[in-house]
Amino acid sequence: MIGSRRTTHATGGSPEQEPLRRLAAWCGLEPRYTDGCGVRRVASDDAVLASLRALGVEVETRADVTAALETRIHDAWDTVLAPVIVAWDGQLVFDVRVRLAASSRPARCVLTLEQGDVREWVERMDGVPTVETASVGGQACSVQRVSVSGGVPLGYHTLRVELGGLTADALVIAAPSLAFAGEPGGVGVFVPLYALHSARSWGIGDLTDLEHLVDWLPSIGARAASTLPLLATDYSGSPCDPSPYRPLSRLFWNELFVDPTRLPEFATCDAARRLVESEPFQRRVSLLRGAPLVDYPGALAVKREVLTLLTEAVASGPGVRADALADWERQHPLARAYATFRADRESSAAHGPGPESALFPDPGAAYRYYLYSQWVTEQQLARVASQADSLGDGLYLDFPLGVHPSGFDVAHFPTQFVEGVTTGAPPDELFLSGQDWATPPPHPEAARREGYRYLRASLTRHLQLAGRLRIDHVMGLHRLFWIPSGGAASDGVYVHYPADEVSAILCLESCRHQTRLVGENLGTVPAYVNNTLAAHGIGGLHVAQFQVHPGDTPPIQPAAGGTVASLNTHDTATFGGYLHGTDIDERVARGLLTPSSADAARRRRRDERIAIAQSTDAGPASADEPSELLDTSLSQLARSPADMVLVTLEDLWLECRPQNVPGTGPERPNWRRRARYAFEEFSTMPEVTDTVRRVADAQALARRERLSLGKSA
Repeated sequence: MIGSRRTTHATGGSPEQEPLRRLAAWCGLEPRYTDGCGVRRVASDDAVLASLRALGVEVETRADVTAALETRIHDAWDTVLAPVIVAWDGQLVFDVRVRLAASSRPARCVLTLEQGDVREWVERMDGVPTVETASVGGQACSVQRVSVSGGVPLGYHTLRVELGGLTADALVIAAPSLAFAGEPGGVGVFVPLYALHSARSWGIGDLTDLEHLVDWLPSIGARAASTLPLLATDYSGSPCDPSPYRPLSRLFWNELFVDPTRLPEFATCDAARRLVESEPFQRRVSLLRGAPLVDYPGALAVKREVLTLLTEAVASGPGVRADALADWERQHPLARAYATFRADRESSAAHGPGPESALFPDPGAAYRYYLYSQWVTEQQLARVASQADSLGDGLYLDFPLGVHPSGFDVAHFPTQFVEGVTTGAPPDELFLSGQDWATPPPHPEAARREGYRYLRASLTRHLQLAGRLRIDHVMGLHRLFWIPSGGAASDGVYVHYPADEVSAILCLESCRHQTRLVGENLGTVPAYVNNTLAAHGIGGLHVAQFQVHPGDTPPIQPAAGGTVASLNTHDTATFGGYLHGTDIDERVARGLLTPSSADAARRRRRDERIAIAQSTDAGPASADEPSELLDTSLSQLARSPADMVLVTLEDLWLECRPQNVPGTGPERPNWRRRARYAFEEFSTMPEVTDTVRRVADAQALARRERLSLGKSA
């Protein structure tokens, strides 16, 4: 089906549709698109109208479309300035919408810089270029382009323009055109923190385990530690949904990953130490460690008992820690709002009982707990990040696209999210009915009107800690697939976003924090997405299992410069699973492949194994030797000009079970499977340590050779 041009029409082509198409275009909707199977699709009128309503356009029925279109056009021309202006590399150029009656009047311009300085001037509008004209309601209008000489410093500034009785303010994002580049990256090791475990952790990996992993990496030649989002997550549902990609907030961390025994107050809190040392507590921890899957509610319950005691120990009296917490509380109003939200949420009967319900006798105790737990989580995470920075590449963190619809971010920033639709993806070869991720999309217009304050705040939280940050579903900078609530994922609408403005924020914040950026550009990716990444020096992903094409020349597409290259991701088969076709078996079990198509997929997978084997001196015979294929594949990545080679820890012992099977729910152990080996075990296994060293050595040698060739040329 790939490459076909068959079109699926969910709506006709009558002339009465013209106003609806025009209104959709004015509002940034793309009802006609090509899905992941190469099929041209046209969204239904109902889907288009629902998306327009979600944007705030008053269109209850088709009869409202013409009036809504006229209102939209008039409102646009009554807006002197766009709400956001990008000044790439500090060169400020902006468009002013002018009605003919005001075109001969001067415009008063006031530019307030981020540092507080103010620049004022008067612009004669009859002396600047006209770039567009229009007739609106019988009035001649034009767009005139103003260029400000001298440039402006990088940062966030405010521009005010007064013209013809109208006044407009705009946020000016003066950003470098390139994101932070830094030095070439090295080898990173990926493992979900919940899956990482040791003899000392309480049934789930914690920040001390991550710290030990970071301390171990230099001994094997690695320079970065990579994991999944570490954000606050709701575990109270039944069944529990532990997905790290539906956090309660992109602003606050998950206290489940705290190690209470490393907190200063643990040494002085007798009640907390007695609890941890007690036989009942140790028995519960032992059960958590021995459980076949991570028990999130159980792990959270034992950890909260201890953290609650530590919270009250700090809050109950004066001292250095109490003063430090009070100072932090005063400096972080959002943290106060978050703690209040979590406390109120738990006291709500609508929320239902959770694992913490018996711990907090009143909202005040819950508030203190959430405030304290955020404070200590931030401290422990900052300590790990500082140690990781000393390796060279630091922590490679993940910035998710979505948030939980009932979480803090949606409640605290309600205008920043769209109601009545969810985010997803149209049909593709793996998801023939499309995907609904059940997360509310960000509102493209509200984000601009409010100066992207939510995005900037949540992004900054990650950049303060990350040496490298992965932007989940980077296509969302340009467009997102909206699905009307209750509708089919196959009948959605693409909605466009101001990619230039978000790219400017990414570049500016990346340089300010000296953090490299990587865009997750997998799936249905229009060419302009990768072009934008390249234009701004933002890396992409190279996933090797998607780049094996038997019969092509070369049969394995090499990783490009600037990318993060890996054999797989958390959403794909592991390398061992890929070799054995467990992902094909999974698709058969879910009814996504017929017996004949499954046979064809297995034959192709066999050809892919042979193609990998033929890229080494061992030849096709090694196609049946998984360890040799692993070494071959990692060596190819190491010899490539990729900026970083990311090694999935579980691949090193040829784990076949995936961490997540997209499109499935609690019927699969998604986000629950701990690593087969504890840290104490895998950190001394030759197939782990020696393999990573070989990859690091091969990467260093390849870079020296490229450097030598470059100098000789």
